[in-house]
Amino acid sequence: MLSVKARWCQRQTQGYRGVEVTNLTSSWRDGLALCALIHRQRPELIDYESLNEDDVARNNQLAFDVAEREFGIQPMTTGKEMEAGSEPDKLLMVLYLSKFFETFRNSSLNNGQSSSLLLLFFCALFLWSHVDNVSVVM
Repeated sequence: MLSVKARWCQRQTQGYRGVEVTNLTSSWRDGLALCALIHRQRPELIDYESLNEDDVARNNQLAFDVAEREFGIQPMTTGKEMEAGSEPDKLLMVLYLSKFFETFRNSSLNNGQSSSLLLLFFCALFLWSHVDNVSVVM
């Protein structure tokens, strides 16, 4: 059973080449899921089709730079650090992705998700960052 945050991330990145969000660590390492998350909301900011899944540092740095410049979301690491590790730190990813959820929650692409869902999302994020087997049933 998937948590609220994982399902939201899956919906936002669904249909993007090379992206399959199954967790909040290794699914995000190559940078494609982050770029897809941004592209879903603002396609003019990232040329998704030009991305190379093997260029981990570039993909991540592009996403970090665009997120900071366009949405004020501070990067949690660098593209080179993402490339160097086997997978990103789970707590850092939870915190970073929660910024995207907060930024994009009122978008028409989110099907009018309510503030109660936002509260549920943040509670699930907190719990999931502390316990590995927590999921929320909607």
